[in-house]
Amino acid sequence: MHNINPEDFVMDEIVSIELVGEEDTVDITVEDTHMFFANGIYSHNSSLEEDVIDASKVAESYAKVMIADFVISMSRKVEDKIANTGRFHVIKNRFGVDGITFPASINTNNGSIKIFEANTQDGQTTQKKMDNSEEYLRKQLANKYNSDKDMGGFE
Repeated sequence: MHNINPEDFVMDEIVSIELVGEEDTVDITVEDTHMFFANGIYSHNSSLEEDVIDASKVAESYAKVMIADFVISMSRKVEDKIANTGRFHVIKNRFGVDGITFPASINTNNGSIKIFEANTQDGQTTQKKMDNSEEYLRKQLANKYNSDKDMGGFE
């Protein structure tokens, strides 16, 4: 169990995010709390195939959420990764509304993340893409198959 003291942390606002190239990544599992430091950021293991990551999934210790002013989670299923979509869920917000989920366009090839309000045109388009993710995946695989077949890959 980690002994978390809020005075040990500095709350900084993210000013910008820049793509610095491709690097190998590692998927790790941490026993007990599932928390770890990554580049100085206290992080949590991911939760595969969850639509929404809520506070109960953060770890066995709810104390991690209790000291934060704002907690947001991002979740992406396999279909979302192919469709370049995902969800951002506001777990906790001492400054406003929480418990809401936003559709997002997430392109890991260029580092682009766009979070939309659900009632906007982009939000509705992205949500529809997520709702039809199985059909989208089927079409993408069919296009890939046909492309490979046309190049002589399946003879």
